[in-house]
Amino acid sequence: MCLWRVVMVLCLPCVVHAMPVLKCQFEVNAETYTHVFHPVSEPYTVKSVDLGERFRFKAVVLGADKEVDLINLYVSHVTQRQPVLMQHLKFVKPPSQKQPDPNALTGRVALYSPYQGKELVYGCALHEVTR
Repeated sequence: MCLWRVVMVLCLPCVVHAMPVLKCQFEVNAETYTHVFHPVSEPYTVKSVDLGERFRFKAVVLGADKEVDLINLYVSHVTQRQPVLMQHLKFVKPPSQKQPDPNALTGRVALYSPYQGKELVYGCALHEVTR
C-alpha cells in the first residue's frame, strides 16, 4: 500500500506557475545594460537604476505573482544638482508573452540629454516566465 502512494505522487502532474517579469535593454555611452524588474505591491520602495552615470531608469511594475496591473517607466537625466525627469510612460494591464520581441512593450525608444547631447536607447518587454 505504501508503494502505491509513492507511485500516485510521482504520477501527479507538476504545477507550474507563470510569473511576469519586465526585461529592459539599454544602450548608453556605447555600453549595453540589461535589467529585470519584478512585480511589487508597494511602488514607493522601487529604486531607480543608474545607466552610464548619465541617466536614471525606474520601472514600477505593480501587480501580483501572476498578473501585472500597471507599469510606470521613468527616465531621468542626471545633472549636478539632481535627476531631471525626461519621460514617463504608463501601461495599464499589459499582457505578458512567453517569447516576446525585446522591444514588445515599449518599442525602441531613443532619448537625448538636453545638456550633454548623450543618447539613451532602450526597449522593454513583459515576459511570462515559469517557475
